[in-house]
Amino acid sequence: MDLKSCLLAAVRHMLVPIARILVRNGVVYSDFDEIARHAFARAGQSVLREKGLAVSLARLAVVCGLARREMERVLNNPPHIAAAALDDNNAAARVLHAWHTKPPFVVVPVGVPMELEYEAEDTKTTFVELVRSHVPEADPSEVLATLITSGAVKQDERGRLQVVSRTHVREELSEDLIRYIARAARRFLDTLDVNLTETGRTTGRFERTAFAHDGLPARRYNDFVSYVRTAMQGTLEDIDEWISMNAQPEPGEAVISTGVGMYQWLEQSGDFDLHI
Repeated sequence: MDLKSCLLAAVRHMLVPIARILVRNGVVYSDFDEIARHAFARAGQSVLREKGLAVSLARLAVVCGLARREMERVLNNPPHIAAAALDDNNAAARVLHAWHTKPPFVVVPVGVPMELEYEAEDTKTTFVELVRSHVPEADPSEVLATLITSGAVKQDERGRLQVVSRTHVREELSEDLIRYIARAARRFLDTLDVNLTETGRTTGRFERTAFAHDGLPARRYNDFVSYVRTAMQGTLEDIDEWISMNAQPEPGEAVISTGVGMYQWLEQSGDFDLHI
């Protein structure tokens, strides 16, 4: 198999879970085909700039394999993507992070989130104040409902709010979750792309995996999942704490959007079939 055929087979493999999400939610191939044309246009612009070449319509049409008139249509009709209501992170996740890291909502120095009243006249250490001080554009009642629904926060018989989990997991497919999926996949694939370049192989981004070369006994799989959840959660919390202590840019200081992610994977029989 030549390099191009191998690459196409690998891309087909990567597209299967993406296509599954689309088909499950009523997106047909013609919708995907239009989005793919825009993706190729963006990629073509990026690659031409990497090579130090001028980004002209004619050159872009050639590298992307589209007719010049079609390329012009694609460039003049970008797909509409709904803007995020807040920013990269949803309000619930940001509030939960602040609850674990920002005094006076966390007990110093032990780092335990305080139990909070929803709202009170005699103290500012309340859930409403937590939201207003860290995500002022959010509605406290909606944030609380989201956190309780996800199981990250519970309310006791006295009405006090208690943190149950450090992470907020959204269960239903929503615009927020779609943005999260898109950003997570884009960040991981961008990392692979960088690391495939000549400079990336020596000075690229951190990306590591650990797996059983000869397979894991099926009887130990649940034990493995439990261990991974505990070990990775602890590591991510340590990293999250480091970020909280160090991500404090001065006014006007240049900033870099960066982070780290870890994941567990599980291949099913036939998943990795690269034959075209």
